[in-house]
Amino acid sequence: MTSESVLWLAPPHRLPHDLAGLRAAAHRPERHHTPPGHRRVPERDPREAAFDEYFVVARCTCAPEPLLIDALDDILGTVRAFSRNPDGTPTEPDLELAAHAAGLAPRTDSSERATQATVRERWIQGHRLFFALTQATVIALRHALHAPSPAETAHGLDSAAHFLRACASALRITASFGVDDYHDIVRPSMAPPHVRRTGFSGLWSADHRVLVRCLREWGLAAPTKSATLRPAHRRLVEVLTEVHHAHVGVCSRFVGSGPSLLRGAEPGVQALERLCQRRRAGLDVEPAGAPARLPDARDGILTAARNSRTAP
Repeated sequence: MTSESVLWLAPPHRLPHDLAGLRAAAHRPERHHTPPGHRRVPERDPREAAFDEYFVVARCTCAPEPLLIDALDDILGTVRAFSRNPDGTPTEPDLELAAHAAGLAPRTDSSERATQATVRERWIQGHRLFFALTQATVIALRHALHAPSPAETAHGLDSAAHFLRACASALRITASFGVDDYHDIVRPSMAPPHVRRTGFSGLWSADHRVLVRCLREWGLAAPTKSATLRPAHRRLVEVLTEVHHAHVGVCSRFVGSGPSLLRGAEPGVQALERLCQRRRAGLDVEPAGAPARLPDARDGILTAARNSRTAP
């Protein structure tokens, strides 16, 4: 493994509570992608360490916003190369909306040609994109929780929804290969001797753990917020459901009624569906209704595009 192959991310507990720094990092005059290897932070939890090691992720004490923006920009570029239609259009346009929500200029150049990627590359790079989008969602949710006004809270919620919808796209891209390839190549790579521990699972992800905590915190706070925020809250709930459906779809396709690596004899899809229902129940403070339209990140709705948060 070379230092250039590492995806550098901040420990999720160090992520900020405001989206302004993320957009500022996207527009800083001299962006660079120098791997900060000398500032590496070892994970204390051995499962988190094994998870990051498998996906070639390293944690750094650098400022989290520039680190995340560079990670998003780099990994989006990698994934775009093998997630395009033959005519060059993106197969998952929600990725571009998420890029814009983070302050990155969307790339919709249809002249780019689709390229091939190995099964291993799709699995690793798609997950790495999911991790970066998860961190962006955490920042957006923290923004909503700590915002000084309903307008800023709605901005955080809508940004979180854009990032989550892109997470669903990342899941679909990650699993865009055959079932036989999963069982012959991917699944064996997540078990000993290829990894140091048994029971490999996304629940080992530090970023996922913090995201779940933030969703739970928002679910508790939502009933105390202004009634004007209900549409934004409903959008968040519906988009989270879309992510869960995408995740269950991947599990159902590859594992079916078989067990997960973590749960042993219990069918993987059954365990995942139960977990998804519990997560939504913690967030959904109202009965499910028709999903509200998610504002387009390019509509001028995002308040980060205003005043001092605009690009220079």
